[in-house]
Amino acid sequence: MSIENDQAPLVVNEKKEDGGFHYARTYHLWAMGVGAVIGGDFFGWQSCLSGGFLGACICLAIVTVLYVLLSLCVAELAAFKPDAGGPYTYVTELLGDSAGFLTGLAECLKVVTCVSVGLFAIGSYMVQVTGTDQKWQPLWWLGFLLAFTVLNIVGLKFSFNVEFVFTMMSLLVLIVFYLGAIPKFDFNKSSNSTCPTRWVFPNGMSGLSDSISFSLWFYLGVEEIPMVTGDTSDASKIVPRGIMATMGTLVLLSTSTLLFASSIEPGAYKISTDNSPLLTGYKTIFNQGSWFDYVSWVIVIGFVASCQSFILCTGRLVYAIARDGLFPEPLSRLHPKTNTPYISLITSSVISYAIVSTLYFTSSVISYAIVSTLYFLLDNDDKVGFVLINLSLFGALISYVLQCVSHIRLSLQHPNRTCYRSPFGIAGTVLCLLLCILVYCCIIAQGVTNTSYIFSVVGGTAVLATGMAIYLYRRLFRKKRDYANLHANEQHIK
Repeated sequence: MSIENDQAPLVVNEKKEDGGFHYARTYHLWAMGVGAVIGGDFFGWQSCLSGGFLGACICLAIVTVLYVLLSLCVAELAAFKPDAGGPYTYVTELLGDSAGFLTGLAECLKVVTCVSVGLFAIGSYMVQVTGTDQKWQPLWWLGFLLAFTVLNIVGLKFSFNVEFVFTMMSLLVLIVFYLGAIPKFDFNKSSNSTCPTRWVFPNGMSGLSDSISFSLWFYLGVEEIPMVTGDTSDASKIVPRGIMATMGTLVLLSTSTLLFASSIEPGAYKISTDNSPLLTGYKTIFNQGSWFDYVSWVIVIGFVASCQSFILCTGRLVYAIARDGLFPEPLSRLHPKTNTPYISLITSSVISYAIVSTLYFTSSVISYAIVSTLYFLLDNDDKVGFVLINLSLFGALISYVLQCVSHIRLSLQHPNRTCYRSPFGIAGTVLCLLLCILVYCCIIAQGVTNTSYIFSVVGGTAVLATGMAIYLYRRLFRKKRDYANLHANEQHIK
């Protein structure tokens, strides 16, 4: 596929004469974007405090700049090429088939793993809320995953409306937490709580390197909004508005979560290793009474919102790649009644469940076999969620780099384009690209120096390398076959 290709955008729901399927509006995209990310304010972000409160603030500032620039870049690319495949489609359009497939593969690794992270977080919270044994976690994962998958198969419009409700409820949970934390706010808690030394910026640059990857969890997922551009009535206007509204909301949420959660009991030092930081914050603010169980149930909604958004995106991404013949053909089939990519949704959900289950049941020695068998030692079960986070970020950053390069090429080849443009132009994209490479290097360094996280680096590399090897082999085989057929035809003509 080349830049001159003027084929119609790939959309899961083709527009009817009355415009029936093009119902996505700005608030739908905002709800999907915020919903995909908001789970990061509930779980995952706390590990960025391993570099101290000041270190976490520096990391948050860096990744905020990265995602603001990336979101502007993505908004322009999505307006230029609205499509259900999102990054996969416009990278293919601008950089070629191989780069596009690598982007699609990296995006698949990211979104499928993000679903696994959400399931793990839901299971952890449900065990605490219900008082059940840890061994029941896989059943919680299965139950929620089935519900999410069925919800997305039922139809996109229904899925959008449910996601909007989940997102609003999740926002309410965070706003109540922020307001309740104000009377108990003590800035000293962010720097010196239950720790023998001032815990502002420990371990220097090493601490920053270890914590920056987890800061991305405040924003990871906002770039998935282009997956539904084909279902908007005017992508060139609605998508940029949706992405900007989402980023504005997420900047406020990330800043508030870091500040308030770190500045009340038990303080930043203990929160950094807490698997349920928001639940702990609620306990500090409201104490733990008989009514607290109801609050705990409501907190789970944040993870539900994130899982729901990522499953929606996963199905559409896998569908788009299969539609181009790069994944097995059955994955491109649509449900005859709801017109949703039901086989790709089911397949990606099964893979997500397999990933989190494999890590959970073999947490002493991980036997991970997608393309080869890898063995790594994990310190304890609590590391499972954080290994998954780094694995998803590994795929995400590769996709980000390729999207930035695509935007630069778009700007150079089409200087007179009339679609939405990033106000920071090429300079902003180059800065975003450099920040992506910086964060990527930090993840590599973390994997090399930590046996618990090396799985993220080696596992992610193995998946992407094997996928690309299969793709290139099939491409070479197809070329040889086409050449052989052409040669045979020439001989026949003679």
